[in-house]
Amino acid sequence: MPEPEQQSGRIRVADVTLVQLSRGLYRSTATAFKELVSNAWDADAAQVRIDTNYPEFDFISCVDNGSGMSLQQFREYFAHEGIGTCSKRKGGRDETPAGRPMIGRLGIGMMAIGQLCHSFEIQSHYVEDGQGRAYQATIVLEDTHIPDIEEAIRSGGKQLTVGTWRYNEIAYDARKRGFRIYSSDVRKTFMREMKDSVRDKEGRISFKLTQLYNDWYQKASKSVRDQGAYLETIWELMILCPLPYWDGIDDFPVALDAIPPADKNTPEFRRAHEFLQNRQEQLCAYNFRVAFDGIDLKRIVHLPTERGPRSRLYFIEFDNEVFETRLAFSGYLFAQLTAVRPFDLNGVQIRLRNVGIGGYDSTYLRFTEQIDTIRSRWVSGEIFVDIGLERALNIDRDSFNEHDEHFKSLQAEVHKNLSPVFQDIERIAAALRAERREQTERGMREALRGIIRERSGGTLELQQRELDGDQPIVVVDEEKSQIIINTAAKPLRKKKARQVLSAAMVAYHTALRTAKGQVQQREAFYDLLRRILDELV
Repeated sequence: MPEPEQQSGRIRVADVTLVQLSRGLYRSTATAFKELVSNAWDADAAQVRIDTNYPEFDFISCVDNGSGMSLQQFREYFAHEGIGTCSKRKGGRDETPAGRPMIGRLGIGMMAIGQLCHSFEIQSHYVEDGQGRAYQATIVLEDTHIPDIEEAIRSGGKQLTVGTWRYNEIAYDARKRGFRIYSSDVRKTFMREMKDSVRDKEGRISFKLTQLYNDWYQKASKSVRDQGAYLETIWELMILCPLPYWDGIDDFPVALDAIPPADKNTPEFRRAHEFLQNRQEQLCAYNFRVAFDGIDLKRIVHLPTERGPRSRLYFIEFDNEVFETRLAFSGYLFAQLTAVRPFDLNGVQIRLRNVGIGGYDSTYLRFTEQIDTIRSRWVSGEIFVDIGLERALNIDRDSFNEHDEHFKSLQAEVHKNLSPVFQDIERIAAALRAERREQTERGMREALRGIIRERSGGTLELQQRELDGDQPIVVVDEEKSQIIINTAAKPLRKKKARQVLSAAMVAYHTALRTAKGQVQQREAFYDLLRRILDELV
């Protein structure tokens, strides 16, 4: 008899699906490098050095001075348990030995370099049981024998191998303690993209961060992406890595001397700024540096990006149980009455354990309220998630499962805080527009008075006020020698049309009273009308 059909069981995942990870998982060059930086952070490295052999880009390396990767861990990673296994969090560990919040969870970060090269080498110098040990290894990735998804679907076959590895033990060198990963087998797509992006910039790119910022990022009229792949990679690494802000906290991310005193002296501003001070102190205390091609990276977030008339800083804080697990985050929103530059700072960025997840999201986590497109470009912010949300993180560590309850709670809290921010800046913008209109109209009135006074030799005076009754738009008071623009009269629907009509009437009445004869009056009218309209339009 045939065996009974199975009616329940465990869900399995096809091996070929996991193998696709070796093809490349990351959105950009910077996000691939970010994974190597995160591994160094978890190894308590004080410094990470990334090099691309600029401007040839035929060699890449990432060297850190952390605790290294033991040979046992290497074997588990490549031979026994396989890629995607991670022992960092085993036993409930959530921090590194030095007290840093642990970033890695899945154990796939080292393979990020495979997106940039066909093969790579590693060298690890570490201390185990009080004794220095070291080894070096070569990993060769298979590109041609990995079936794509369509091929796997049609064949139904499995493919477990994504490459080959070999290692040999070497003498320990205390000066090299840490982990090195490097490759001279760089993908041509990487080399070509990088070379093309710097071809017209060679000799003009400074490798000092301050000069780099002043020459390129500060002057990016639109997006940093417009500056090319190389400069964009540096920018993204600065924004994504768990690094302190550039320079003093009173200049970055919010420049205090650029904020009007009235906007700084609010409880909301002080809370947000105190939060940023504490966060900066914490990031500096971690003693973690990242150098890219010799450039010592820091987070360049400089707000306001232009010295606008008004700027506001708002504080966000949340700490609560969500589906029986804790979610805790805090951060800031910054609004200025002009577009944030470069555009890459427009929106809100989520930072999970101080690491940027994706860039700044200009949709504000899909904020659905009606926002004027221009206004939406005026806001920038960062949300630092210290507890929770990790289960919502997608495998590329660059996006979230947006249906996860932690993500939904964060999204709702951000949106709740965004509504008053946009209402606030709209109110300030409207008041500022009204003030500017009044200043413009006051200036035009003074100019018109000067024109009439000059033309009449001081015998006629122009006034503007609301008159009682059904008076025309321009009234002449012969007794007081006044020409009055009646602000109550609205013979035309549009304000600009009424201004033009009143200008014509003022020119007409002035010409009648300052010139004799039809020819002179006509010439005076044309001259006055031209001069008055020149002020109005």
